Amino acid sequence: MVPIERVRQDPNQARGLRSLDSVASLGRSIAEVGLLHPLLVRRRDDGDYQLVAGYRRLLAAAAMGLETVPVLILEGNAPALQVQLVENLQREDLNPLEKAMAVKAYMDAAGLSKRAAAQKLGIPRTTITDWLDLLQVDERYQRAVVDNFNGGDSPLTVSHVAEARALAARMGAPGLVKALLDAVLLYHLSKAETREVARLVREHRNLSIRDAVRAVRPNLDEPGEGDASPEVAPDEHNLRQLVRAVDRSTAMIKRMQHLSARFLSQVQRDELIARFQELHEMTGQVLEQLTAPVPAQAAPTRRRGKKRRVS
Repeated sequence: MVPIERVRQDPNQARGLRSLDSVASLGRSIAEVGLLHPLLVRRRDDGDYQLVAGYRRLLAAAAMGLETVPVLILEGNAPALQVQLVENLQREDLNPLEKAMAVKAYMDAAGLSKRAAAQKLGIPRTTITDWLDLLQVDERYQRAVVDNFNGGDSPLTVSHVAEARALAARMGAPGLVKALLDAVLLYHLSKAETREVARLVREHRNLSIRDAVRAVRPNLDEPGEGDASPEVAPDEHNLRQLVRAVDRSTAMIKRMQHLSARFLSQVQRDELIARFQELHEMTGQVLEQLTAPVPAQAAPTRRRGKKRRVS
């Protein structure tokens, strides 16, 4: 246990990849059960301690007014950036894009190959490759992967991106990355369906992505004429499809308002009741999601010059 004022923040230390809005909840947890995980520090020549890992824990402890904090003192020559990164990558709340950015920053700073970085970080090289692949696709696909990780409507995952980039590399056609990822977003292809589409295109080089999707999913729900334009983004198409489906369902229910249980068999009544109850639950969940407060987000900016460090 050391006095909290003797723990110094490293001005060159990698900072958190996400906002510090979780510090308050972490502080409440510390107030209830204490600081369960010690800070990782190094000894300084002046007798104080240099923080290596535990930036959020230090902030939360200071906010709660703790006078002393538990620390583990790091001895030897282990690189601080490597220690910070390993700790960050073990956090479950980091999304794939944040992990990819962290690993790329570490590899650039240390001049490491994928294989060397995998050995130092204790992560499979294939996993690092998949993360880094995410940095090579358009921003809209990155946002879709993050949305999927956060429980949103996007079907896109790191595995989809890796499959698309592998297909493009195998075929020597960079444009296949966008074509396959757009198909994933447009038709909500699963990972298994995406692998099968990629296999068909590899084995039949003249086969288009759309025809491969049709072969994998014979009852494909094709876009409407107004959405067929390449200028319509897949997420915009999905929204239009949803609005049209709601409009059609609303119109049908209005036309059937005269329906009376007297003219239905018990089986028909039970089936309709079950369907409408299911629909009621689904629409209730959607309404809850749509009416929930939307957290303010900073507008994305393009970073130039010095690379942002991570913690």
